[in-house]
Amino acid sequence: MTKYRAALILGLLLFVTASAFCTDVAVRQIEIKSHWGGLGTPQQTDLVIQHEAGTYKLGRKRIDAASVEALVAAVQQAPIGKPSLEDLGITKAWLQEQLTDVPNKSSWWKLKSGTPKQTALFGSSFTDPDFVRKVLPSLFNLSRTDDYPSVEVTVSRDDGLTITLSSHSQYSFMLPWNVSVNGNTFSTFNSRISAAVAALMPNKAANKERIADRDFDVELAEAVMKHLETDWNLLGVEDKAASTLAILRTDYTIKSADINPHHDVAFGTKWNKGKGEEENLHATLQRSDFPKNFYDTVILLYKGGQVSGAEEFIRNAGRREQLVLSVPWLVQLCAKYPRLGISLLWVHGQSFSDKAMQNFAADMHVLGNDGLAEEVRRVQQDVALLNVNYGDYWLVLPDRRMVLWRYESVMGLLGFAQSDFARHECTDYRAVTGGCVGAVVSPEGELIKPQSVQGASGAAF
Repeated sequence: MTKYRAALILGLLLFVTASAFCTDVAVRQIEIKSHWGGLGTPQQTDLVIQHEAGTYKLGRKRIDAASVEALVAAVQQAPIGKPSLEDLGITKAWLQEQLTDVPNKSSWWKLKSGTPKQTALFGSSFTDPDFVRKVLPSLFNLSRTDDYPSVEVTVSRDDGLTITLSSHSQYSFMLPWNVSVNGNTFSTFNSRISAAVAALMPNKAANKERIADRDFDVELAEAVMKHLETDWNLLGVEDKAASTLAILRTDYTIKSADINPHHDVAFGTKWNKGKGEEENLHATLQRSDFPKNFYDTVILLYKGGQVSGAEEFIRNAGRREQLVLSVPWLVQLCAKYPRLGISLLWVHGQSFSDKAMQNFAADMHVLGNDGLAEEVRRVQQDVALLNVNYGDYWLVLPDRRMVLWRYESVMGLLGFAQSDFARHECTDYRAVTGGCVGAVVSPEGELIKPQSVQGASGAAF
């Protein structure tokens, strides 16, 4: 659609909408049907507001005419094509007013427990309208819940004209609204429509709280926090382990860092009857000579307020990096698919940790491939463990052969198809998709027999 045609259509819609309301014809009736469904008891509210003898009534309750006029005025406004600070009434002054309360109102524990530097970072970002403008679209571009709200508002006038407003949105204020006037329909992110509809609804009506969205300040604060999380976490590590970060920065750029008790198939420990979890420094590192989509994921023990193993990583990780970057077909894939993220894991002094070895052996046993597990065990100290995107694990053996251990995504197959492999459910840290494989691939990207399924060389994504 050309810009001229789009502007023409918008102009016609504005003309039709404005002309529909430019007379003094009264609104005869407003019907609101609001429904909610999901995990819980369904809710349904049906309301009819009628104009009788110069007043508006919902049953016996009188409705302020100003509330009806506010809805009519909101529908008359030009369609708003995307969420905006101006429409939502977000100003620097408003942001400053909310700053004191939002950490206490939010359920996000990080907002309540930040260090002084972290708190200052959040405050300066949350009260910066330019920063908030960048964050705002994230509140309106992903499904956030598994429920199904719906609202339909029908405005009927004395002259027979009908205007219909509807929304099935899960977003703040149930934006956007679909507006139909005289058979012409358009979509708008006009929050004034939401405010006007909510004002006409009783307090316990289905979806009223969502349409009014009195928790919008908290939602916005949490969206800001998500955008800040990498910088927030790094500031926290600076407060706890600045000397370790200084060591890592001698050879690497730190992309992200955090101290946490997270665990996976290759690192960390599960909570075990009160024995506690292992805390680690998790750092994503990159060198200037790395391919742009290759990096190190370094996991170092954090205990007693100290991080151990940074110097050992600096001394020894280079050999594993060189091994990975010497595999011809892997380097070619990195160059061909720049969005393919590949990380070398380094856990407590080695790439292929003892935990990874234990879980790998268990998975291979289920697959009837104990021989491969024993072969890997003999060279464990020299194996490089790769994580592709997340949850897709490959081993790089010292002779540059690679082993597909387990995968969750098709991207993690590095160009192979799922049909190229026989796979089995993993023994621990099971995923919903994919499975454990144990397939061996040559440095040139060819499946090495024996295989349950005849292999093929790396195919295009």
